[in-house]
Amino acid sequence: MARWRGAGRNDDALVVTGDATFFGMDMKSSDPASIKPGFFREGYNCRVENGGLETRKGSLCPGALNIINYNQIWGTGIFSNPNGLEWLAIATISGVWFARDGEYPRFVPMSEKIEENVEFTQCFDVFFMWRGPIKVPVLWHGDWSIYWQTFPPPTGGRQTVPNAYTAENAANRMLVPYGKDRVAVSDIAAYTLFDWTIDDFQINQGESDDLVRVYPWQQQMVLMFKRRSIYRVANVSGDLSQAVLEKLPGTIGLVGRHALCEVSGDIYFMSHSGVFKISQVFQDTPQPNDVPSSDFIKPVIDSINWNASNLICAGYRRERVYFAIPLKNSVRNNCLIVYNIATGFWESIDTWGDPDFRCDDIIKMDFNGERRLYMVDRIKGLIVLMEQGKTDLLGPTHDYEYQIDMSVILRGYGTQGGRNRFPFMELDIASWNPELTVTAYPDGGSGKTLVTDKTMDRTKYRTFATPRWNPLNSKDDHAVPRRQDYSVQLPIILGHNGVQIERRQETTERYPVNLMGRYMQFKIENSTGYVNVRTVTVDSYEDQREPRAHT
Repeated sequence: MARWRGAGRNDDALVVTGDATFFGMDMKSSDPASIKPGFFREGYNCRVENGGLETRKGSLCPGALNIINYNQIWGTGIFSNPNGLEWLAIATISGVWFARDGEYPRFVPMSEKIEENVEFTQCFDVFFMWRGPIKVPVLWHGDWSIYWQTFPPPTGGRQTVPNAYTAENAANRMLVPYGKDRVAVSDIAAYTLFDWTIDDFQINQGESDDLVRVYPWQQQMVLMFKRRSIYRVANVSGDLSQAVLEKLPGTIGLVGRHALCEVSGDIYFMSHSGVFKISQVFQDTPQPNDVPSSDFIKPVIDSINWNASNLICAGYRRERVYFAIPLKNSVRNNCLIVYNIATGFWESIDTWGDPDFRCDDIIKMDFNGERRLYMVDRIKGLIVLMEQGKTDLLGPTHDYEYQIDMSVILRGYGTQGGRNRFPFMELDIASWNPELTVTAYPDGGSGKTLVTDKTMDRTKYRTFATPRWNPLNSKDDHAVPRRQDYSVQLPIILGHNGVQIERRQETTERYPVNLMGRYMQFKIENSTGYVNVRTVTVDSYEDQREPRAHT
């Protein structure tokens, strides 16, 4: 190897490969060496931010939402009082709690026990609870002094809308799906009544297919999601005799009532073939994509327990869409898959340190003045704020605090030659209290651990003979540069200059590899704190030996 940067006449030319930015996962390509630059093989508990790969944010149990011991939760929904505030409705065995950030929960009891899953629907200021085809639904008018009531008796030759699992509000009417594929449409502003002779529709063109979800969209249009097909109903306003039913092309449908979300007019939904998107390509003409958006994570889609797919739920915040799915043999949602709308690729599979935690619902409501996503574990009776902090706090005390295990498997790095020698690799990272492990995997070989559980000492400096930093910050010098790590522990003195609690240290980590192969993959793991992988650089030399003959 040459001493200087340039290679001499008799030296092998150094080939530098790597990634200076990241986009998302590519789990579909069978050959890791064929994955395009910027993509990585697998990602767990990570996010793509500004081209870097970083540890995802944690979770938090807000005190205002979890101060009540709910035990079993039978359903959740949002009640947005037109004349008041927005509340999270939480159905328990004895009634419904209404909770919101910053206030003590309120309780509206039921005259009978709730012992089955329920759904909530709001039509202006009337809040409905749907209890399935056997039990009659009940309603509440937002008055804390008045409890849940049954529907008033029908008048004027009308009938009460049928019992159902759920309903939707559209065009100042209530759309109630019931039976296999029928929809009862209420009178305008009289949400409990309908004319069964003219306002009862069957969504069918001659197939055995269950109606899963009625979804009001835009421009007086309603989408009817069935398990293997999608219909659209146009002109859902005023006189319904002008409504037009049309089947969208394709044989894709919806796996569960909550397995979809709308993002700026586009609908992302889970079918048995993966995640698809419906866009408004032309006016009044929705069009589903031909290729699923989840094509790059096909192995994950294939691992879903489709027997429990009716429990899949979805939500979005900012530039990300989240799907809670049951993987392998799980009968409840045991992980999240995260789609980045900005990059157009999937970036992570999220899991939790508590092996018993499950995500049964994803809801959006206010937290500290901002619209945020929450996960609900119905069995544990927990409501968890997503993307908050640096750990998963899945309970009322720190006994339920879990570190976030980030893990990323990169693509296969190599040259055009069939055999390469890999002497070194470099990682440009920004870290905060990390515990880093890097493993190299050549093709067809076992892994070689380059570094195990490497930590950064918050008291040591990288410059020679510099005295250690006092963890109490007694000299008011927390911001002095070149320290290994800037995380802090209590107690600490803030001082005149203050303390940057989440300041990250940027370093270049260089590790010897000394392996040969057609390509080289690297697995980066971090078990505490935070790591942002900004660039990956891999040195390699193409092997010039003639291949040996096999006899």
